[in-house]
Amino acid sequence: MMYDELLFTVEAGKATRVPRRSLTSFELHERAHLQEWVLASPEILGPGTTVVTSEYDRWQSADGARVADRLDILGLDPDGRLVVAELKRDAAPATVHMQAVNYAAMVSRLTPDDVVELYSAWHERNGESVDRESARTLLETEYLLTADGIRRPRIVLIASDFPASVTATVVWLNEQDVDISLIRYRAYDVNGSTAVSFSRLYPVPEVEEFTIGRRVESVTSSIADPGAPWDSASLARLAGLANDSTLALLDLCAAPDPGTVGVAEVAAAAAVTVPAVRGQLAGLTMRLRNPANGFVQNVWPVQVTWLPGGVASYSMDPSIAALWRGLRAHQQDA
Repeated sequence: MMYDELLFTVEAGKATRVPRRSLTSFELHERAHLQEWVLASPEILGPGTTVVTSEYDRWQSADGARVADRLDILGLDPDGRLVVAELKRDAAPATVHMQAVNYAAMVSRLTPDDVVELYSAWHERNGESVDRESARTLLETEYLLTADGIRRPRIVLIASDFPASVTATVVWLNEQDVDISLIRYRAYDVNGSTAVSFSRLYPVPEVEEFTIGRRVESVTSSIADPGAPWDSASLARLAGLANDSTLALLDLCAAPDPGTVGVAEVAAAAAVTVPAVRGQLAGLTMRLRNPANGFVQNVWPVQVTWLPGGVASYSMDPSIAALWRGLRAHQQDA
């Protein structure tokens, strides 16, 4: 038996269950409402994901014939992978995964230039002024856009429920190394207001995420070649490429008395949410490995210690901390 989400309102200490309702009962629609919610909060598709375009239908076959298919949302995650999102109002049909796989196959043929063009055009349609070269720089540095990353998009299916035929097929596809996720939403009427929740139904968390095992000292211990040590020039290059969460992490760890530095502390310092921190930090390793960025280091300038319960604690070598403090002081004086 699969347990469903339970929502309660609490008044005067008494919890009252809120019955679940369908989007149809609220007269809410797929494109006008559900799709707009995801576009406004693309982290529903995964931490750090940005929107490339929506309602994309400019497909054509090898012989030049137009293909009449419309992709709901195309995103890009911090690891440089395209995200194909297929949305369904209420329960998904039994063929929803087949439709999404078709879209994934088609977007895998896009080029980085295509993605930059789609990203720029979509943002311009939504009232934003976007320079093509600025968009290219953003997508290549913050989201690691490359031709190789485009070839293996991941798929996200969003619906209120999924039939057994879909869940069984999705499990099998993941076993064949097709990255496909199921996101389930729930709608409620809470004291006259509509509330909607989104949660990942599949893949489920691994058992290891819920168990407490041997304390792992540092992620650097498992890396055979850490590369060159961090120096002032490399730290300056990193500062120029880093997002808000990375800068906040390094500033906190480099403080003379850093104390405990975890994701929550980074989120507070960067003025972003905890999921946003995880998304922004996820791309740091890929930035180091991207030859275009010119790094000769293979590990972060901070160490990660995993505490009981799977809680990450960050620290920095005192010599690197001194270099980072000097760099940041120079930047503030400039």
